[in-house]
Parts: sequence; structure tokens; C-alpha cells
Amino acid sequence: MQTISESIRADVPPRFADRLWSEFVYRSLARGRPRSVDDARWWVDEGAVDSGRVEFAGEGERSVTVTVALQYESRAGGGEAEATQVRDHLRRDLESYRAFAARRCEETGCLVAA
Repeated sequence: MQTISESIRADVPPRFADRLWSEFVYRSLARGRPRSVDDARWWVDEGAVDSGRVEFAGEGERSVTVTVALQYESRAGGGEAEATQVRDHLRRDLESYRAFAARRCEETGCLVAA
């Protein structure tokens, strides 16, 4: 099993970034992921990510580095090529998250609901 890890810097307050992560994940799942139990079963069976973690490291009041680390094991025999696809997908997801966070920060003034 290997760890695939990627980071991205976002120009939003760390607390704001942390609060938005769940919303981003939920919206991502609702947009193109499982809609029924059967869909979810297929998605989980096909995925090779066993677990993961997300960390938010503040870099001042208006900047944060978001790091996602996934425990990954190839189940389809794809080896390094498959791991590269997972890494590329993670990078795209983090870019989408950064754009989402910046847009929401602009819309709300980076206010965090209590």
C-alpha cells in the first residue's frame, strides 16, 4: 500500500477553508457520484482508496495549505499507471477546491458561521 499525497495553497483563512471542505466534498459527490446504493457499491468497489486524511495548515490570516493524503492500493493490477491516474485526479480535485473556496470567500467575505 502506498500513500498518495498532494497539497495546494488557497488564499482564504484557514478556518474558512476547513469549514468549506465538507461542503465541497458533499457537492462533488452529489454532482457526479453515487445516487443509489447500487451506484455507491460500484463506486466503492472500483476505487482503490482505503483511507485518507485532510490537513489544513494556516499560513497567516488569509492563506492555508490543504494537504490530502490517501492510502492507496491497486486492485485492478494497474500498478504505477493507475496510481498516477489517482494522483492526477486528486490534483484536479484540489484545484477545483481552491477555486470553490476562493469563490465562496468572495461571495461571503470569508465569514465563517459559528
